[in-house]
Amino acid sequence: MAKDRIESKYVTVAPGVELHILEKGEGKPLVFIPGLTFSGEIFKNQLEYFSSEYRVIAIDPRGQGYSAKTVDGNDYLTHGRDVAGLIDALGLKDIILIGWSTGNLDTWSYVQQFGKDKLRGVVTIDMSPLPLSPDPKWWTEGTIEELSQVATQVLTSSEGCREFFSEYATGVMIQHKMEPDELEYLLDISGRTPYWICRQLFCDAVFSNYLEIAKDVGATMPSLMFIAEHWQDIAKPFVETQLPGYDTYVMGGHLMFYEYPEKWNHVLEDFLNKL
Repeated sequence: MAKDRIESKYVTVAPGVELHILEKGEGKPLVFIPGLTFSGEIFKNQLEYFSSEYRVIAIDPRGQGYSAKTVDGNDYLTHGRDVAGLIDALGLKDIILIGWSTGNLDTWSYVQQFGKDKLRGVVTIDMSPLPLSPDPKWWTEGTIEELSQVATQVLTSSEGCREFFSEYATGVMIQHKMEPDELEYLLDISGRTPYWICRQLFCDAVFSNYLEIAKDVGATMPSLMFIAEHWQDIAKPFVETQLPGYDTYVMGGHLMFYEYPEKWNHVLEDFLNKL
């Protein structure tokens, strides 16, 4: 592998299923997993920054980016198994798993099914392990009515998905006013995921429950949760009470590592230096 550039390649993680990854650097591995519909490309700043000391790998999960599009397996239990397949195929150990948004579910799913023996720590970015709850004090992705409306009325076409992520990018992900070219760039990455896969993954994410495994991770290994500013009043107390082993850091919007890479990278670097 060339040490001085980002390498793009495919890794077989299950029969007939290849995941696309971006990789740079040598050393102990940092494995980045993006959220719903996004690809490892969103972590380019982290690939460049951390590759001077680490082997940095950014995944396109099944159904996303340039990875295989399959009619089955568009759920987070399968995503966890795909992560295990990737780890085995690349011979990784002493890993820091870093999930963003629904990439947190990939991370917790992997730990639930395969344990922590190959991990040094876990970093999760801005998503609850129990995304749906009627409790108003719970950190959720929205009300039952809101999430039902998105699943059954919006994510039913390519146009609906694009509209949803356009509103989400400008209202939740990014704090600055984006120029049309930047928004188009983000929507083009998201648009590599077919709408029907997006809908399957969205519904599976909403009904996922990784609370107990997330608690176990925090209690038994170094763990960090980044939280966006817009819901810190709910999310920070939630993490501190429900996931007491996690360090927390509040900054930016949902896509804070992309919008504020220098600050975000330094926070992650401080966490890694303590391990």
